[in-house]
Amino acid sequence: MTYSKVSVLVPTRGRVARLRAMCDSFNKTASGCSELVFRVDDDDTSSWNFLRLAPWTVKIGPRLDGYRSLPHFFNELRLAADGDVLMTGNDDMVFRTRGWDAMMLEEANRYPDGLFDLGVETHNARNFPFAVISRWATDAMGFVHDARLFWGDVFLRDVMQAFDRSVPLVGVRVDHDWAGHAPDETFRDAHQEEPRWWDDTYWGMHRKCVGEAVEKLRKAKAA
Repeated sequence: MTYSKVSVLVPTRGRVARLRAMCDSFNKTASGCSELVFRVDDDDTSSWNFLRLAPWTVKIGPRLDGYRSLPHFFNELRLAADGDVLMTGNDDMVFRTRGWDAMMLEEANRYPDGLFDLGVETHNARNFPFAVISRWATDAMGFVHDARLFWGDVFLRDVMQAFDRSVPLVGVRVDHDWAGHAPDETFRDAHQEEPRWWDDTYWGMHRKCVGEAVEKLRKAKAA
């Protein structure tokens, strides 16, 4: 496989100021081989009013379980995207490196078998929060994030680490204007502090899901 386009998948809710900053940074830095794809809750009129004139694909759907439904939202976005490389984005990301999309594609094309997770330079980079993976891998797994898990970025990192393909993308900076430093309603609704997302039971499920995804990818690669 060769790769020619990056799709940045962006679920968003009630953060128009952050969304505007993200879009502005994309327009200033992208080199023309990427797109934005948005997912907006159907009760979020402020985000829809901002995005309705945008040149990008915008999917609208029910809020469901909010942050906990990110795996569902990312899967909707995966199916709507045109790119063969997918980046799990956020409405509080800010692109800093000019030509970042071309740099991603150059690195991705070092792995034509589709097995990679590229990690940009950002806050908490060791968790690969803005995972960059191939569409082929998501097709083989059947999803972007496993819906049984809460920390989808760590899941993808660990899946690709099984192939020694969790790769830091040196020189590509994406700032994370993380709302945890100034919590807003959207951030508080995520309840990231809940013990169930941190205990041994959760990480046992994490290992199970990683193992299953690795097995799917191995079978797809061998087919």
